[in-house]
Amino acid sequence: MSNSWDREAAAHLARRAGFGATPAELDRYLQMGLDATVDFFVNYDSIDNTAMEAALFGLTLAIPPSRATYDLTNITGLQKWFLHRMVYTARPLEEKITFFFNNHFTSGIGKVGDSILIYNQNKTVRPLAMGRFDDLVLAITKDPAMLIWLDNATNVKGRPNENYARELMELFTLGVDNYTQKDVTEVARALTGWTLTRADANSPYTFVFNAAQHDSGQKTILGQTGNWDATDAIRIILDFTNAEGSVSGRFLGRKLWSFFAYHDPPEWVVADLANVWVSSNRSIRAMVGSIFRNPEFYEAHARKVLVRSPVEYIVASLRQLEAQTDMSTPANNLIPMGHYLFNPPDALGFPGDMTWINTGAIFARASFANAVISNRGKAGTYIDTTALLKGKKTDTPADVVNALADRFGLADAAPATRAIWEKYVDAKADGSRGFWNNSASAIDQKVRGLMHLMLTTSDYHLC
Repeated sequence: MSNSWDREAAAHLARRAGFGATPAELDRYLQMGLDATVDFFVNYDSIDNTAMEAALFGLTLAIPPSRATYDLTNITGLQKWFLHRMVYTARPLEEKITFFFNNHFTSGIGKVGDSILIYNQNKTVRPLAMGRFDDLVLAITKDPAMLIWLDNATNVKGRPNENYARELMELFTLGVDNYTQKDVTEVARALTGWTLTRADANSPYTFVFNAAQHDSGQKTILGQTGNWDATDAIRIILDFTNAEGSVSGRFLGRKLWSFFAYHDPPEWVVADLANVWVSSNRSIRAMVGSIFRNPEFYEAHARKVLVRSPVEYIVASLRQLEAQTDMSTPANNLIPMGHYLFNPPDALGFPGDMTWINTGAIFARASFANAVISNRGKAGTYIDTTALLKGKKTDTPADVVNALADRFGLADAAPATRAIWEKYVDAKADGSRGFWNNSASAIDQKVRGLMHLMLTTSDYHLC
């Protein structure tokens, strides 16, 4: 690649392939080099994550469930569970790509009505999220939460419900203007009979194929005619090409680039990603790896141009603060920030970007940062300021600013901003200079305050 692999490049990759890095992680990535670091993020299956999984098991296993730290029978408990995974995982991209698909294949508790079904959908996506896209689409099409959310559970022979068929093509695989209303009708017919069952009112729903409700007649989907079923329809949709090549490859390539790199990618980037899509037999892992190895991904115009969602803001700050948390404060602050995780406004999902930024949401972010940083106890969500500065030079206000700017990915902050931070660290109560003396009390007061300033600066809302 033409761009240099330096600390800023490593921090950029860590923000996009995960949720940011600690200084120790950045040190390791720099030593590893770009290719090995990309491999670390993308080929994560061999990374030991048993410590986190064991901790989660203990936090969710309780009889009755209401005694669990993360009660998965309610949506707040599920939010805490997912936030925990993102904060404490040893495989950042596994959770980042699962988070991406959470807003791609949307389902909302408001309609689904059962948090266990939403939980099961999340668990279904995770092991398939970097595999062959066909397998993921097939699994989602059979997923009980999705069958309820987009009404395919009521899609029967003679009375096809077109809701899922339409969104399957428009939102999940092809994009607008790449299919016709006739295609929607025919795909819906192919999907008839894919529905739900359960043993009794207290049992969870599971997928079932009801052959008696399946339309077995001839169907024409995207120009291909046959006695197609749902599996055939998915294959035909994902195989569909036009003059520009693979339609699904271009659609997913554009969306993944917009999520990981920047919005509105140039056509040559989209074409390259579509070629990777086709040559890899529609491998999500291959496409994502190609994004992180593309020199364009590291250009200046690709850095700090995406607005962190509330989830990303919370997770990044907790990871970089190396916080201990029971996830109550993080989960309770999601809705004030405008992000009702697992309950999107509609099938389009959360629009993101600047819609996350308004007066109330910014105040909520600042309040969350204050709640974490000002907690000097050992319950809820708390940090160890001394540990965060261990091994760092802190003789002067500039040293303190340098250490924390590196931790939060703000080393490139404008000189005027850094000067304000340094002045704050050294300012006495009356505004005069000379406060900083590197004592425990100074660290407790000024380092906490400086971290709040950094986490609420406009730069930290970007990734």
